[in-house]
Amino acid sequence: MASNVIDEALQQIKDQLMKAAETTSTYTFSPTTRSIFSPENLDEKIKFLVPIDTPLRNRFPRVKGKGQMAEWKRMTSAIHSRMHPTGNVPAGTATQIAFADAGAPNETSQTYSLASAPYKLLGRKLEVGGLALAASKARDGQPDMQTDRERVKMYEVMLGEEELFIAGDTANSSLEFDGLNKQITTNSGNYTGYLTASGIGANCRTLFSRGGDPTILIASALQLQALADDLSSSGTIQQRIIQQQEVSGVTGGFALARLVNPVTQSIFDVKPSRFVGFGALLLTEKSPAGENWIEVDELIPMSRVDVPSTSFSYVSFILEAPVLKVIGEPFQMELTTGL
Repeated sequence: MASNVIDEALQQIKDQLMKAAETTSTYTFSPTTRSIFSPENLDEKIKFLVPIDTPLRNRFPRVKGKGQMAEWKRMTSAIHSRMHPTGNVPAGTATQIAFADAGAPNETSQTYSLASAPYKLLGRKLEVGGLALAASKARDGQPDMQTDRERVKMYEVMLGEEELFIAGDTANSSLEFDGLNKQITTNSGNYTGYLTASGIGANCRTLFSRGGDPTILIASALQLQALADDLSSSGTIQQRIIQQQEVSGVTGGFALARLVNPVTQSIFDVKPSRFVGFGALLLTEKSPAGENWIEVDELIPMSRVDVPSTSFSYVSFILEAPVLKVIGEPFQMELTTGL
């Protein structure tokens, strides 16, 4: 029985190596005979892996990339016209919306800047010894070590991508892409300490003046707890009270899941982040017309690449090649806090 399990493991390693490396006439890795790797798309497995600590990766739409870099038009103007020429309203298209009978309406175009960014490789290496892999076959608790380790590495890559979405900075490392903290430049809010409900309301008012309507607030666990305490102490948080006689036991405490925009009356989600640092992000993910204001362009989706090994082990790379695109930049806000 043990011999059959070992043979099966050895055959699996051999099959993976044969599939991963295709050479022209030799087993060297010189440029003229370089191995051709065939990535295995892991999207089907990713669908069942939705960590609570990657809220942005879970939400941002992903589009298929092409070429060596992603290119997009970043909107830098508001969409409204010049109807209210006041300092309280940002500059719009500066054209009249009304037109005369037998005339023609004005043609307008928003102001855009051309943005581009090369795709960046994110990944983790996975190596499992041949003996360990053979020993794990049909074992109670961990029937396939390689599969279990693969899921862990997928999670690691997702966490790394989430961190770059927020704090990626090409000035710090050319291997990274610019994240939200770097790409959002128009709107910013400053708090000397904790986030407050009135402060978030003022931030919503700023975005509303530019045409934004936030759909999510990302902040640290400390800031979200402070915000929940602020709402609770003011008596403005909605709670469902369960009478003691209805159940044999009661659950204490509450979690802040959503906030009401005091300007537009819409409701936006509140999510914690381990990577936002001393600050927060107030984001408008889509336009009222349904356009993506923020999206991920991926040249290589999350994939597994089996790599030839000169040792008795199974080696693979869990990788992807994305870049973050902030298209509707005037409708986003970066918040800085002192804690």
